[in-house]
Amino acid sequence: MTSRTRSMIGALTMLAILPILAGLLACMPVPIGDPERSRIDPDFNGVWVMEESGDFALYSFEPFDKRTWLVTGADIAAGPNFDGELPEPESAGDYLQMLETYDIGDEGVTSPSTIAYKVWLAKIGGVRLMTWEPVGGFDDEGNFTPEYWMVFKLVKANADQFELHMVDIEHEGFEQLILPEDYEGDDYVRDMQRKWERALKRVAKNEDIYGTPSIMTRVPDAYLDEASELYQEVIDYGL
Repeated sequence: MTSRTRSMIGALTMLAILPILAGLLACMPVPIGDPERSRIDPDFNGVWVMEESGDFALYSFEPFDKRTWLVTGADIAAGPNFDGELPEPESAGDYLQMLETYDIGDEGVTSPSTIAYKVWLAKIGGVRLMTWEPVGGFDDEGNFTPEYWMVFKLVKANADQFELHMVDIEHEGFEQLILPEDYEGDDYVRDMQRKWERALKRVAKNEDIYGTPSIMTRVPDAYLDEASELYQEVIDYGL
């Protein structure tokens, strides 16, 4: 098993809470945009519910600095000692209601795992994009650079909702690019990032390169206490 294969298996395990897991293998092999030149949009600060194809997850967008967010994902699921079955949510409201209906902890609801991303904005070919870079993992050589990034077209509906349309690298607009498994150089990202960005610029306005949108809905203030309690239940903040 290669280092890349082990890395991807680990990523799949970590990403089990993500509604967009099905699109993982179509992720970008390079980041898009430069986080050092980006600027966050404060309209996206806060806590959101992601919905995609009937699946849900929580994501907090915390400004890390003026350029990037630290985005942390969690799920609402039955704790290990929960008695019974949780209802299947049909909406973001149903999903959040479980935080009020059940206690948070092993006998109520908890999150089986969490995941963190460094996230920044970019504009390519006149289209506003958002790049998600997984953080906190490393390979067996101690390398912290991930082997994939999730890149989305960003569509803002209103102050409390936006859409993420994932870029599909299997689109014909990218077929001339060398993929990591065929690369023979020393640093794929260094050598290929600009080529990916140029290819994306040519097709960025083509709707065919984007997948099914994930809908992001802001968590109402009424649920923030419970959402915060859930995060504190599964993340050690050193308090």
